[in-house]
Amino acid sequence: MENQPYAVFDYSKLPLIEIEFTGEKATDENFNAYLKETADIPSKTERYISIMDTSKASYLAAKYRILQGKYLEENNERIQKQAIAIIFIAPSFLHRTVLKAIFIVKSYPSPVFIVSSKEEANQKAQELLEQENTK
Repeated sequence: MENQPYAVFDYSKLPLIEIEFTGEKATDENFNAYLKETADIPSKTERYISIMDTSKASYLAAKYRILQGKYLEENNERIQKQAIAIIFIAPSFLHRTVLKAIFIVKSYPSPVFIVSSKEEANQKAQELLEQENTK
């Protein structure tokens, strides 16, 4: 069986980048492809807002959380400079609570917003883009 992607990236609305987690279990192959795609974002746009739809996301094994953490450490400066913000779509209260707890323990290099729907995410993204354009 072919390895399914861990996440799908949509660049059709740059500087908004929509990243939807597919619900597939992370494997070495699909998680490394996800990290590689994440690392390629700066080549597509100077400044951006990531909208990460975690609606279908499943439990992420410690091995992959560590890889994600290393990626963030190694790219911290670039993310601070280029990422306007990251917006997580987390429909369930439990999911939002877990995300908030993660960012209390380990801060993200750019502002983080956690919302419950795509509509809220798009509204927040538009507000942030308006602020960005008035700087």
